[in-house]
Amino acid sequence: MQSSHDPRPRLPVILLPGTLCDDRAFAPLIARLAGHDVRTILTTGAETCAELATRILAETPPVFVLVGFSLGGIVALEVAAQAPSRVAGLALIGSTAQPDRPALAQSRRADVAEARARGLAAVLLEKFWPRYVATRALDDFALQRVVLAMSETIGVDAFAQQTELVISRADSGPRLKELTLPILALCGAEDALCPPLLHEEIAATAPNATLAIIPGAGHFVLLEAPSQSTDAILAWLDTVPNGAPHSLARPPKELCHE
Repeated sequence: MQSSHDPRPRLPVILLPGTLCDDRAFAPLIARLAGHDVRTILTTGAETCAELATRILAETPPVFVLVGFSLGGIVALEVAAQAPSRVAGLALIGSTAQPDRPALAQSRRADVAEARARGLAAVLLEKFWPRYVATRALDDFALQRVVLAMSETIGVDAFAQQTELVISRADSGPRLKELTLPILALCGAEDALCPPLLHEEIAATAPNATLAIIPGAGHFVLLEAPSQSTDAILAWLDTVPNGAPHSLARPPKELCHE
């Protein structure tokens, strides 16, 4: 955020949604970024994370803040690895820097096949929803409708493509050591897909990292705990320089932990 006495222009904020998600996954954050140039780029239309990152770099301004959710965070790490001088700050929400486990490839592709046969909604509700949200949000049908609506918009063909992106992603752990730009690792304390340990690893590895773990929230932390999660993101955004990327490392700082 830009303070009222800061004359420097705000940097654009680029949002990268996760699998089967669009800008609705960031709705609470978008609402609080009035005055920013906020753009959402879907994580579709490419066969590899490297290819998608190259396309994103071709479509974005010279310097920007990058916020990635889930698969969007994986792609965001690839963008930062390809062009660290263009990313002023990197927020990874419900994401991971680890490569996918080879043993999971078969079951991931089986989910796609099942979604083609039975429909995305059926597979999402039966297999994904219980792992998407914290226990207290399992009966949040308003949130469930939003998640279902996003999946219908993205569609099964893009889901298949996104699954291959997840399977073939790079190991970004070693890259984190070289990224001195401000990084936020944020997740829900009950995230079953990308648990807090993965975000603690990011914060412990990256030289200029902030850790935020939101109590009582799951993978869809931005929609489950909108006030707490956006507060943490905006507090971190205040630390991101408006101009060139940060070049000085500082110890990881924890914003919120259960």
